Order: sequence, then structure tokens, then C-alpha cells
Amino acid sequence: MPTRLLLPLVLVVVAATAGVGVLAREVYRRPAPARGDQIAVPSSGSSSPVPRGDQPGSGAVQLSIDASMHPDGTRVREVLQRFFDSINGHDYELWTRAVTQRRVDETPRSRWVSDYESSRDGTILVHRVESVDPGRLRVLMTFTSTQDLAKAPADLQADCIHWRVVYPLQVERGALRVDLGTEGSTSQFTPC
Repeated sequence: MPTRLLLPLVLVVVAATAGVGVLAREVYRRPAPARGDQIAVPSSGSSSPVPRGDQPGSGAVQLSIDASMHPDGTRVREVLQRFFDSINGHDYELWTRAVTQRRVDETPRSRWVSDYESSRDGTILVHRVESVDPGRLRVLMTFTSTQDLAKAPADLQADCIHWRVVYPLQVERGALRVDLGTEGSTSQFTPC
């Protein structure tokens, strides 16, 4: 083979190898896609698409497109669905399977039942999932709660509240669970 053809041939082989490598990286990096009904597409218009009489809205946890692209997006949605199902169903046992042992230890059944006896949560949207370390995530989300006025936060006596929260999630016994942490101290809320 003439030496003048060797350089172009080597360049073609290198370019093809690089292209295949980039393509393979993207294929193996892509998380498993969430089902379409679990992804919320941003909408324009009112910030509260659920009419006041229908609050708190659906109890189904949805992921933003950004949150669905996180490698743990599906696992986050599953544990949060269990967490909110336990509150909406007033099921303490289910709640204990959605949270860390530390959180269970700090929340006895009687207090939990009293705190959540009139609560209903809905319009639940996970906006962002951030990895803090290999076993811990930070989840930025919004949801709406309805409750008796007596059970509303002292800072906002309302029967319907829009929440913007950050929940810490921790891997415990091989599963993601909702934990306690300083992330939750930055909750913001407004009346519906």
C-alpha cells in the first residue's frame, strides 16, 4: 500500500472508532424511560391548573422531563408514590416502608395519625433529582395538600396549601427511602 494512502486511511479508522465510542456512551448512559403518564410536560397559563373545588388534585406522582432523565428517576417516583399513598390512605404501616428507620423512630404512630388524619396530597410533581453522594439524593418537588384548619402549619392557617419542598432520599436496606435532613427545612408554602 502506498504511504500517501496510509495517513487518510488511519484518519478514517480513528474517526469511525471515535464516532462509535460516542454513540455507545450515549446508549449505555441513557436511563430507562419512564412511562408517558408518569412524566409531566410543562404547561403555560395558570400556576394552579386544578380548580379550587378539586384540590388537591391527582395523587399520582409525576416527574418533570429533567427528573425523568436522572438515573434514579423511576426509583424516586416509586418511593414518593408509596410515601404519598400512605398519607392519602392514612396507612402508617405503608408509610414506615417509604421512610428511613430514623424517621420512623422520631414519629410514633399516634403522632403520625394525628398529624395526617385529615390530610390529602395531590398535584405532585418532582422537578429535579440531584445526587448528593452514592447513597443519597435531594429531590425538589411541589405538591398541594388539603387538611383541616386545625392541622395546618402554624405559619399558614389554610385548608389548602401549595408546597415547594426539598426531600432527602437515602438508600437504606437496599431501597430508597424518604429521610430527615436540613433539605426539608427550606420548605415554602402558599395558600391555594
